[in-house]
Amino acid sequence: MTDLEKKALQYVDDHSSELFASLTKLVQFDTQNNCGKDGKEEECARYIEQQYRDFGLETELYYPENVPGIKEHPAYLPGRHMDTRPNVTGVLPGEDPDHRVMIYAHIDTVPIGNPSAWTVDPFGGEVKDGKLWGRGSGDNKYGIAGGLFALKALRACGIKLKKSVALSSCCDEEFGGGDGALAMCLKYPSETIVNTDGAGYEIWPCALGGCAFRLILEANFAANTAAPMAEAAMIVWQKLQPFAKRRFEQLAANPLYTGTPTAKTAFRLTQMHIGDESGAMMNRAVIKFALYTDRSREEIFAELDDLVAQCREELDKMDVTLKPMEMCYRWFDYQRSKDEFGAIKLMHSIASEVAGYDVPINGSCLTDQSIIMPNGSDSSFCFGIFRDFNLVGGAHQPNEYIDCQEFVNHTKSLILFLMRYCGLAE
Repeated sequence: MTDLEKKALQYVDDHSSELFASLTKLVQFDTQNNCGKDGKEEECARYIEQQYRDFGLETELYYPENVPGIKEHPAYLPGRHMDTRPNVTGVLPGEDPDHRVMIYAHIDTVPIGNPSAWTVDPFGGEVKDGKLWGRGSGDNKYGIAGGLFALKALRACGIKLKKSVALSSCCDEEFGGGDGALAMCLKYPSETIVNTDGAGYEIWPCALGGCAFRLILEANFAANTAAPMAEAAMIVWQKLQPFAKRRFEQLAANPLYTGTPTAKTAFRLTQMHIGDESGAMMNRAVIKFALYTDRSREEIFAELDDLVAQCREELDKMDVTLKPMEMCYRWFDYQRSKDEFGAIKLMHSIASEVAGYDVPINGSCLTDQSIIMPNGSDSSFCFGIFRDFNLVGGAHQPNEYIDCQEFVNHTKSLILFLMRYCGLAE
């Protein structure tokens, strides 16, 4: 490590309270995504826009719906109010404007859920016990705060870069979104995109495939008991078992996923509901499930079509209709990064150097990588620090938090990556 690099990293240690305060401010904005129907990103986006401008970045706040060609793009997902939910991108020009690296994060969060499940203020951004708490602290506002702070550290140390750097804070990642990331890719194509929406201080060199699905069953007769629909739902559930088993086995066999939490949740039953809450309508059942996969959409849908046909054969005998299967959000394609420019290898070396141990290289969860890789940079990757979804304080959980030292290390890694990947200007 050079003396100049050491100086930049020391700046983070000396000003860590400023780093934490910047994330606290972002957490205090309510940016909940309403299950993909709409979102509250705008106020926070305008604050970020001002932060970028104050730092001197060439800044643009823009609504994905207004990006030329996006509505005709095959990856565009309509119906998500992209005319009121903005992105913000700020560019720091380098000596070579034809080569640009992007640091990406998303502004929106999942809802807080039941407020009584929280023992801290979901929008407090409190720092205590070596952690920074609040909705979005991990998923994914630390990436916004850390990206800008990395540039501040470089400037404070008099460091200029050869390649240009863009910071993008995008809307609508949660609930199968992606239009924010798509708009970013179309407006600001980049050589390499560092997606900070990742977990565990790990490097993720791929985009995970998968989707969530809904099955609706309706009896063709009046029912005064939920028993027939419960029996019908269990028939579908039993038919799903071999399909689920294949998802677990296949993902676990992928070296990027072997032994990971993602492989252990490759198939999840998310809802099985009979009737309605009043108990008055008992001739309907809803089954929802989600899957993760490294297989193609064609392979998965062929299996699902066969499964639905088998279910209908059984349900017809019960005079129960199984409606066409519905996708709850977009399909995510599994993809591997080409790492054409050696960015993944470099970030792995840097992240390990900063942390003092060999950082894992694993497979991703469902992220905007499935949009970013084919439309922005096929040499992109994820590097992030949110806690896993199945952990207390993890992403989407009550009492969400990030570890402050990991936040510092992640920011230091971004600084070294920019210095070594972009090169230093004279």
